[in-house]
Amino acid sequence: MIKHMNTAKFTEPDSQEAYSPPQSPPQLGSSSLNANEFAYRSVSKSAIASLTFAILGVMVAFLGQVFVLMPLLGLIFGLIAVSSFRRFPEELTGKTVGKIGLILSLVILVTSVAFHSYIYATEVPPGHQRIAFSDLRPNPKTPNIPFSEKSMELDGKKVFLKGYVRPPGGKQRKLKEFILVGDFGDCCFGGNPKITDVVAISIIGDDTVDYGFALRRIAGTFHLNKHTKRTKEAEVPQVFYEIHTQEVR
Repeated sequence: MIKHMNTAKFTEPDSQEAYSPPQSPPQLGSSSLNANEFAYRSVSKSAIASLTFAILGVMVAFLGQVFVLMPLLGLIFGLIAVSSFRRFPEELTGKTVGKIGLILSLVILVTSVAFHSYIYATEVPPGHQRIAFSDLRPNPKTPNIPFSEKSMELDGKKVFLKGYVRPPGGKQRKLKEFILVGDFGDCCFGGNPKITDVVAISIIGDDTVDYGFALRRIAGTFHLNKHTKRTKEAEVPQVFYEIHTQEVR
């Protein structure tokens, strides 16, 4: 008699039900992530430069005509920034900064030019002739004349001249006499101007001047010293040109 063994039927587990492999994390390029969250956008250097020059223009553009260059540079960099944003809208950021710099530079440029134009048109007192330091330079074609030919025509006449106070060797406040130069570098950075690039100023009235970086406006009588005249300044001991004035603005 053969005994029948009750064998259990072995069934392999369904792989789909019994085991589920771990899902790999989505890649950066998958549609489940927004690629813009990982995009790098650089700040426009032109936009930053535009705003920087605009701010500098606010501070100095009205101090002198040369400083109008600040808002002009701000305007140029602002236009460059706008052009860059149009060409690379997805790569650059800082559009608002660029617009502010552009608009502010334009406003400062227009108002400062109008301001200096008005000053130029009204600053010369009646009966005075506007002159510049270029009028006082000698003619290289006449080396036997050490001063300018125009200075001989100006001798004894009322003139108007703008320039900067050269650093005096002694006191720097309440000056009655000082040396006027036409170049900002000679005024404030220790330049060594030629004798025909300086004018000795003597204040006849009660007015005085303090040394500083500000542009000065001189209205008075011009004098030519053909054999030079000594001054109190060690670095500028002699001058050809003088102006006697009642006040300095």
